[in-house]
Amino acid sequence: MKRILLTIIMLTFIFAKSHAQNPAYLKAMEGLVSEIQNTQFGTPLQASANKMERIATTEKTEWLPNYWVAYCCLMDSYSEKDAGKKDQLLDKADTYMNTIDKLVKDNDEVEVLRANLASARMAVNPQDRWMKYGGMVQKTLGAAKKLNPENPRIALLEGQGIFFTPENFGGGKAKAKPILDKSMEQFGKFKPASNIHPNWGDMTAKWMLSQM
Repeated sequence: MKRILLTIIMLTFIFAKSHAQNPAYLKAMEGLVSEIQNTQFGTPLQASANKMERIATTEKTEWLPNYWVAYCCLMDSYSEKDAGKKDQLLDKADTYMNTIDKLVKDNDEVEVLRANLASARMAVNPQDRWMKYGGMVQKTLGAAKKLNPENPRIALLEGQGIFFTPENFGGGKAKAKPILDKSMEQFGKFKPASNIHPNWGDMTAKWMLSQM
């Protein structure tokens, strides 16, 4: 019995040690994530994405570097003017999303990012793409809501979609306001899992509410 107990303790120690994150990795990630999340919208994130790609290449079992590369591509696609280049950035983001899906399952932040990417695809050509990607946005946000209904980025994207939809198509600022208010309430309570986990969106919600 003592031998079995000792074996269990040793295996637990080995497992914990093997999953302990490298301090150098955490330090590099904290600096980069802060840089990305504090970059003003419209400022290119390519340099940050390049650094994050190098971390993703080294830390092959970590999903967050891949998340942040995809996020950088997403944000750059929104400020890019050329439709073809927008799609190229989103194609690259999808490549990293595929890697994420191999590393983590049932994660609300991943589903929120997936919804945001679908929304960006739709924004490239709304008239031709709304049927395909509009449904995808709703589906992925629904999946995120089942996993964590208190994630403020869910209500943010819901409100954002309504905010930018013309009133004659069922959208508008007035309809978006209560959803964005809910998002801000949730942002006030939200605590990220760590300094390298997603914590973006509150400034976007504040900006939209300031336009009411």
